[in-house]
Amino acid sequence: MKIIISNLAEGEHLYEFSEDAVTFELGDYVIKDKVAVSVRLNKSNSQVYADVNFRCRFEFPCDRCLENFEKDISGSFIVVFKYSRDPDELKSGDDENIFFIPPEKNFIDLSGMVRENILVSIPMRKAPDEKDGRCAYCGKTEEEILRNTETKEINPVWDKLLNKKNLK
Repeated sequence: MKIIISNLAEGEHLYEFSEDAVTFELGDYVIKDKVAVSVRLNKSNSQVYADVNFRCRFEFPCDRCLENFEKDISGSFIVVFKYSRDPDELKSGDDENIFFIPPEKNFIDLSGMVRENILVSIPMRKAPDEKDGRCAYCGKTEEEILRNTETKEINPVWDKLLNKKNLK
């Protein structure tokens, strides 16, 4: 997702990208569609200001019932590229949203920043929404999922141990 800024006129510019998941190297995550990215870029003589929005649809295994479900992930961030000739500023990376670039730089690449923000937007608990205590995807309550309804045949080797446990 490179944007050429060398011949770009000052002012506001809009860009729309539709990228494959391979572009962002998201590992084991399954993205159902392409990642849609919109960029509102404002260029001045001293900096390039980018307001970036993204959205995509992931397929996750549910943390409760292990069935796959789809979830939309979206987010936005702002990044500023300031022009500088100072070698110390060009090497500095103190602020994650402000980068110093030389004035002769031809392009900016946003793919790494979009990747980081997608990864941060993925929820830790991957489960569909609940409505009235029931999963919106499979319709089960948490108790139904946790209740062991199957009768499993127990290996006779464990009988002695199970009988000791029941005696206490």
